[in-house]
Amino acid sequence: MKFFNNYAKLSTQLLLGILFAISIIGNATAQQLVNKQLANTQFVDQWDKPITINDNTQLVLFSHDMDSSGLIRDALAKLNLTDLSAKNWLSVSDISGMPWLITKFVAMPKMRDYPYALALDTEGDITKEWQRTDDQATVFVLDKGVVQSVQQFATVDALADFLSKN
Repeated sequence: MKFFNNYAKLSTQLLLGILFAISIIGNATAQQLVNKQLANTQFVDQWDKPITINDNTQLVLFSHDMDSSGLIRDALAKLNLTDLSAKNWLSVSDISGMPWLITKFVAMPKMRDYPYALALDTEGDITKEWQRTDDQATVFVLDKGVVQSVQQFATVDALADFLSKN
């Protein structure tokens, strides 16, 4: 019986250690981006026009999967925001994981109906170091093109609340 109690205690400690290490790694990824220069990062939008993060950009809303894209789209709709450039915001989407046929025949036509420009990373190279968590939208707060903080949101309401205050 003593063996099982010690084993259970050791297993619990090991699990807590692993969870702690994962949280440190995730936090380290976010911290790597703080103080990173994003100004002059260039993309093409859904209308094939060049679009750039510049020194005036204050927020970058980043999506990397369908759920994070939906969070951003729905939060902007909830706030009735259609002109992100007027607020010095930019929405960026990494669509590199999307199959080509889906991108060309389904996603791009839908994105062209958005009322705002959506900067696209079609190869995944530009945003490969950017923080991403499945099913969460990431927001980079910038000052003169430099990342000041990284926020992640799992719900439309939380993201809309954050955006309404910026």
